Amino acid sequence: MSEEKISLQEIHKNYANFIDSCDRYNFFTRSLEKQKEKIEECSSHIDLIKFYKAQAIKCNSEFEANHLFHMQCMINAMKSSLRMWVQVKENNFAEAWNFLIDAKEYIEIALKITDYEGVRNLESKLKAVEDSVFPNWALFNSPGFTETIGKCSICRSNFALCDHLENHVYVGRLCQRVEREIIEVDHVALVENPRDKRCIIRRLTNSDGKTVDYFTWDECEEKPLSDPTGNNNMLMESTVMSFRPLDLS
Repeated sequence: MSEEKISLQEIHKNYANFIDSCDRYNFFTRSLEKQKEKIEECSSHIDLIKFYKAQAIKCNSEFEANHLFHMQCMINAMKSSLRMWVQVKENNFAEAWNFLIDAKEYIEIALKITDYEGVRNLESKLKAVEDSVFPNWALFNSPGFTETIGKCSICRSNFALCDHLENHVYVGRLCQRVEREIIEVDHVALVENPRDKRCIIRRLTNSDGKTVDYFTWDECEEKPLSDPTGNNNMLMESTVMSFRPLDLS
């Protein structure tokens, strides 16, 4: 990395220009190869922003560190959105859905730091994609389980003993409970508003007893779902828990 000094204003100007260049390719009709190129460019820009953020954290410059973290999250949101389109075009619809949710969560974190029209525009675009491109899931899975409280990602202390607040941003980092262990899984419920929208129904049996893919509605001839009771109940194959990490370091 270069040792030249650069102001936060200059970094933000470069960031805004780059985000605008990515947004030109954030549509279904754009070239697949160009979208893949932009994804690689996003990775390089994220590394650079994280380098600047590390310097701000080292100097305990909270304002600068937080705004650099905002830029990191926004570029990650754009990168995830572009990756979503790539997966849609390659017919990997479940993974495309996961990238859409990633993008929305990055925006949610970015908004903890600052709010402006550009963030809201991307948020609105992703909401429109969710409503028009993907199935309208009426129900999601929500697991019920008991877990340990874990450690604080900021100070690494037992979370019950530290002063940090979960999901708050501190000097360029999001406070999370890490190193949690699941003690017991109690149940899985079908809910309208899940904690994690990645917990979707993937396959189910229709009224004819056929197993269909919930994204494509194509019949799944290989490994169809079968009711061991023989009562022809509607069956589902679902994601009940997700451990998908976001880039928040």
